[in-house]
Amino acid sequence: MRVEMTKTKRTLCLIALMLTNLAVMNDLVIIPIISSFYQNFGDHMGLVNYIVSGPALIIVFTSLLASWLCRKLDKKVVLIAGALFFTVGAVFGAIVENPYYIAFMRTLVGIGAGFEQVVAVALIADVYEDENERAKMTGYYNATMSFVGIAYSYLAGVLANSGVWQNAFKCYWAAIPMLVFIFLFVPSVKPGERTAAADESGKKEKEALGFRFWVLEGSWLVANILFGSTVLYYVSVYIAENALGDAAFSGTATSVKQIVGFVLCLFFGAIYSKLKRHTITVSYIIAAVTLVMMVVSPSKFGAVVIATICGCCYKLVFSYMYAHGFTLVPPSRIDDSVAITTAVYGIGTFFSTYFATWIMGLMHTDRVTETWVVSAVLFGVLAVIEIVMTVSEKKQAA
Repeated sequence: MRVEMTKTKRTLCLIALMLTNLAVMNDLVIIPIISSFYQNFGDHMGLVNYIVSGPALIIVFTSLLASWLCRKLDKKVVLIAGALFFTVGAVFGAIVENPYYIAFMRTLVGIGAGFEQVVAVALIADVYEDENERAKMTGYYNATMSFVGIAYSYLAGVLANSGVWQNAFKCYWAAIPMLVFIFLFVPSVKPGERTAAADESGKKEKEALGFRFWVLEGSWLVANILFGSTVLYYVSVYIAENALGDAAFSGTATSVKQIVGFVLCLFFGAIYSKLKRHTITVSYIIAAVTLVMMVVSPSKFGAVVIATICGCCYKLVFSYMYAHGFTLVPPSRIDDSVAITTAVYGIGTFFSTYFATWIMGLMHTDRVTETWVVSAVLFGVLAVIEIVMTVSEKKQAA
């Protein structure tokens, strides 16, 4: 291990890093009350879109900034800074019922989340240098994301159902112990030999990432937009439009999706070992079919079970991007591929809400549900592209 610690200190450090998912998964608190934003701030549609998905765009820039800062500063300092940004923006995010104020605080949340996501994963690599041990801890980290999502979704739905949507923001009070744990138990990790080696290698001419990598990133961008404009952010709207339940039901539906996603993350390795290259193709096909089913026959079953199946496709695609994406690039460009994949994730998530309202305008409808047919068709297109690329790769290998 690069960072020497006792077993107890290492365990406490790992707990602190797991708690950073309270920042990474911040959107799950917002999902059950998205419809409340549109109802209360309907005259500021663009601003509401930013409130919902703006932090994802901020993460694009702050994740890259965090990577640069870690080359200059102690990683613990960067992690604490991110935790402070997030805590302030989240805890005080809705004390003023004004869309401009909420949008500003959501910006702080995005800054903090970007720092936490990048630095926490980097610290896991520092603390656990053994490849197998690191992979196991990274798997636990991803599973914790889903667990935090479960808690956030359920509690936010229950709190919002009290009649005051701002109560959902009380979930963010958990950020305070997160900040305390980071301050007390995360070790100081200053720029060292690994950074120097990276700087030295950066002086050489970079190897190309490759055409296949860029095709996959294009698919990843579109997938984030499609998932974000449907089952990730708009289940509560789907439920409200079709009179299927209240905010508590929306929170429960999202929690079920997160529970199944949690289990899926634990077993992703086994799934990937069986499907390999076809993992993403199968995910796109299932996503297309489930969206069509939800549009054709809206029901509570569809909002919980079918939406969960579709949402789990996103979990598979997300994990696939980091598991398979590394194999497509030269070893010297792995860090670059991680940064690009993370940035694309943020860009796609940000534009997902704008895509939803744009499609609504094109279809001349005030309902999100009907637009999911378009997303289903586009998922089908992504599946066809992946099939074509797979056939092409097999021919080249022959």
